[in-house]
Amino acid sequence: MTEPYLCDKRVCPARGSWISFRFVDEFGDGKPYAGLNYELTDSEGQKYEGMLDGDGYAKISNNYKGPVTLTLAKAYPGGEEFYEDLRDRKNYRIPLTAFQVAAERTLHRPIGSSAKTGAYRAASEKAEFYNVEVCQFVQHTRHLPPEAKLSKPVPYGWTKLAYDFGKGKVPEYGLAFLPDKHYVLEVRALRAFRPLLSLAPAFSALNLYNLSLFATLSYGAFGQVPENPNAPKDPEKPESPEPGGEVTFPIVGTVGHVLQTCLACYQEPMRYADAKIVNYPIVEDVPYSKRLEIIPYDPDLYKNADEQKTPSEVHFFNDQRQGMTDWKNTDTQAYATHDDRMILIAVRGTAEKWDAWRDGDAEQVPVEDGVGKAHQGFHEGYVAVKAFLAGYIERFSTGNQRILVCGHSLGGAIALLVAEWIRRNYDPDVILYTFGSPRAGDAEFVEGAKSLVHHRIVNNNDPVPSVPAAWMDTNKAVWITGIAATVTGGVAPVVGGIVFGAGLSRFGGEPYRHQGEQRYFMPLRLPGNQVSSVLWTPGCEGFEESAMTQLCYANVKNNDTPERSNFGIQVMNGADHTMLGGYIPACWATLRRWQDTQTSGGKVLTAREADNMRTQIKNYRAALEKWQLAADTEFPGGTIDSKKNDRATAVQRNSSMADLQARQKEIHLAIKHNKAELEEIENTLQRVTSLESTTLQLADVYGDRAELPDIKKHVERWAEHKENQVVVRIAQIPSSQSASMA
Repeated sequence: MTEPYLCDKRVCPARGSWISFRFVDEFGDGKPYAGLNYELTDSEGQKYEGMLDGDGYAKISNNYKGPVTLTLAKAYPGGEEFYEDLRDRKNYRIPLTAFQVAAERTLHRPIGSSAKTGAYRAASEKAEFYNVEVCQFVQHTRHLPPEAKLSKPVPYGWTKLAYDFGKGKVPEYGLAFLPDKHYVLEVRALRAFRPLLSLAPAFSALNLYNLSLFATLSYGAFGQVPENPNAPKDPEKPESPEPGGEVTFPIVGTVGHVLQTCLACYQEPMRYADAKIVNYPIVEDVPYSKRLEIIPYDPDLYKNADEQKTPSEVHFFNDQRQGMTDWKNTDTQAYATHDDRMILIAVRGTAEKWDAWRDGDAEQVPVEDGVGKAHQGFHEGYVAVKAFLAGYIERFSTGNQRILVCGHSLGGAIALLVAEWIRRNYDPDVILYTFGSPRAGDAEFVEGAKSLVHHRIVNNNDPVPSVPAAWMDTNKAVWITGIAATVTGGVAPVVGGIVFGAGLSRFGGEPYRHQGEQRYFMPLRLPGNQVSSVLWTPGCEGFEESAMTQLCYANVKNNDTPERSNFGIQVMNGADHTMLGGYIPACWATLRRWQDTQTSGGKVLTAREADNMRTQIKNYRAALEKWQLAADTEFPGGTIDSKKNDRATAVQRNSSMADLQARQKEIHLAIKHNKAELEEIENTLQRVTSLESTTLQLADVYGDRAELPDIKKHVERWAEHKENQVVVRIAQIPSSQSASMA
């Protein structure tokens, strides 16, 4: 007759049981867990401490009968600087265990792999086999990913049985096992994905594409549920969460969902903000602790006031306006995250209709903590977000990270001011990528920021990079009549009725200037109704200026100020200005083009494309020459005094002397700019010739990530998605009917 697990409870439990176990990785190897300390507690609370042998094995004998609870919660003892920094950092110290670090050093077994598994090892040892993970054996788990759906988990009933028998004697964490058995426990690798991003200053197609996704992510909410986990429980709502409970990020497209629900849990995100189309970032497989971090919410562990903040309070900034009459808040939104290599900051662009009015608030104000002057609307957003970012950088900077900043539209302008402030105060080598960014600062600001690394991306007919324009001052009118800039291209003719280059000046201050190196998506129409796009650096601003001229022409009345309301609506509805309908597809296509070019050893530009580009540039030169002739005819000598009075408008005749002097400055700047553009044409044509003979190196495509030993594997994983399998040699420009600014 077999002895029952427990004797009469009035006496004592029977001893004489045993249990053995082996921890292995997803390939059945026990060596990654060699030397780990474990603690086993039997039903009477008797503890058995030991160390796994060189193959992850241990055996306990003569324990009390009944279920036994196994834990591996010993703190990480040190030895690797990266983990020591996490364990000892000032804010949100991570309760690392040696078991967690060991699991982070293992890898996931690829789906379909023929390599041996823990189940094979269990069969060879005549053992019980189960899948387990780190969070089941350690005390503090909120910094870890939530439990995964394991294929063969340890039965929960065993742990409940152990707790019921040994209540008050066994730990409240750990997994329980039945005695008199040998177990092989396959530990799920503790890995994460993080976006591949180059920290080299040189431009790369990798950053172009990946940062287009993470800039778009800034349009989403943070997505934390519950939003306020510290709120008292509502007694009238039994389903309401207890204060201090766990937070999750279930809302697809939000910042928290992409960073914590997807990337941290070894899943590739597909959607950003309100995107309907799937886009995967190129990611690398890293130890979980090297992911882009969302701080753990654990008020029981983190006691000081600063560490009682929720993840959304730490990573997310939203200075949300409460309606069109709220002028206190700026409606600026941004998020920040970090890993061991970098701090990533993204700033949201125009998302609400009143943001268009902020775009138009072109008064110049001194740059706070900088030099020169900036567009007042953009500057207010920069000032609003600066304190949030200063706190984040000071809390999580290790001194060894690069800071990477990105933004779209209005967010690009704020990102420029932010990046220059970071360059002056935190990281002289900060890297900035902007998409469709307007001008943010005057000539003095741009001169002071000339060492800032800024890759400025402009899409074909995006008018926003051409603002602020002088007409955005509602007290002044762009009044110069009779002069038209006509720029015709291979895709669509652009006809303007506004002074070409008027956007370069600002009454009462230094002219606005762009900072950074422009990269322009130039559309090309090829035989067979194929439409392609080439990303290049023209060296002159006329291509982006023509988009503004076209938009102004559609809204101008009597050669006066364009209607600002119509302008804002057209910008917000313009597919070429949106991220989802314009920039992301163009960035994806450029990455694919560059990948194919680098792999094949071909040239960046085909001869057919080069001829098309030369035609557009020559048409542009002809338009500039025509404009110059008209200017010389209407304003001999380039002065307002030479203009005949009988040709002046009523507005002009009623102008004050100061007003006339200001307009004179605008005329002078417009003519000066036109002449400068003409001088750049030959250089622009030479750039086309250079592109015809340019081949690409791996670093041009992937930046410093080209040096990764597994770069090929990471890229192949991305390419295997069906959405990325359309072979595109000529970058297609998709159309969009979406009005979303994302």
